[in-house]
Amino acid sequence: MNNKEPLWTKDFVLICILNLLVFTSFYFLLPTLPIFVTDVLKGDESQVGYIIGILTLMAVAVRPLSGFLIDAVGRKQIFFLALLFYVISMAGYIFVTSLVLLFLLRFVHGAAWGFATTSAGTVVADLVPASRRGEGMGYYGLSNTVAMAVGPVLALTIINQVDFNLLFTSALALSILGFLCMFGISYPVSSKKSNKFTFSLESFYEPRVLSLSLMLFFITFGYGGIVSFITIYAKDLNIDNPGMFFFAYAVILLFVRPYAGKVFDSQGPFKIMAIGFIAIIISFIILFLAGGMSYYVLSAVFLGIGFGIVHPTAVAMAINRVEPFRRGAANATIFSAFDLGIGLGSILLGYLSKAAGLPFMYLSCGIIILIPLWLFYNKIIPEYYSETDIKT
Repeated sequence: MNNKEPLWTKDFVLICILNLLVFTSFYFLLPTLPIFVTDVLKGDESQVGYIIGILTLMAVAVRPLSGFLIDAVGRKQIFFLALLFYVISMAGYIFVTSLVLLFLLRFVHGAAWGFATTSAGTVVADLVPASRRGEGMGYYGLSNTVAMAVGPVLALTIINQVDFNLLFTSALALSILGFLCMFGISYPVSSKKSNKFTFSLESFYEPRVLSLSLMLFFITFGYGGIVSFITIYAKDLNIDNPGMFFFAYAVILLFVRPYAGKVFDSQGPFKIMAIGFIAIIISFIILFLAGGMSYYVLSAVFLGIGFGIVHPTAVAMAINRVEPFRRGAANATIFSAFDLGIGLGSILLGYLSKAAGLPFMYLSCGIIILIPLWLFYNKIIPEYYSETDIKT
């Protein structure tokens, strides 16, 4: 207790900076690609859904393989290749001239994204001292949140003031800087590779967290409607700066996540998750009723409260239910469901918005949240509290 193991080492700082740069480049595209598809490539809302969703679905498809290769081949080699292909895919956006080319590029980008994020998460888990893992992973996660706050605002400013060429070039530059950070990281020799690798199904997923994963799938299904269409909806509402949604959402996350974690540790998930579910439902109802900037930003605030509670609490509950040597599989299962929800949500909600309009689509998302709410209190909570030995 007197001598804490060092956390802010050169390697930890570099992986956090790398993560910040890569995620910022990713968030440069998240709010702007829907506008690029509709305004430049002349696509419609269903095509926006496919363009956004296919990346996430590709990331889901490669995550199990990426986890296997990271352990079998080595962190350094897979991380290098993943970031290299990520940089190449970012460069590809500069040359996109049609929806077909963009769709094909999103396949490559999705695979690179799945490998890169899985590799980075594994590397940082190796670098953080075991005695400070929760603290270290928390700080590492904040780099994602900061990227979410600044990326969309900067990106939307660039396309409003200049053009998409500068946007794609800037995103490429950020990804290259992140790639360069990788060369300064010293990989711990303790990142062991096992001599035995099997291809059994349970090597790639954890059955004890399937109910939590299903809950997150329905939660992020609605979130797919946010990432794909919120900037288009802002145009319908005559909002000049749609990036304010992502900025407000990220700022609220910064405050809510630590508070939610403390409540979960001291009181359990029962009450805090109720607040999270209700906040998400309110967020979608506000979007349905939105008529201008105030409702638009207020929806982001409630969404930040909801996701700031539900997502980290679900991950903590999953980790509590498995032994330490199964945490990788548990995380892979949880985050695959997270990505799958966004991917399918983006595609299917694109059809719904085209048929019924964006306000009705967002109201439908609020109704869908009743499914994971029911699942949590009728299946997950009884399972969780029936565990006689929560794993450490």
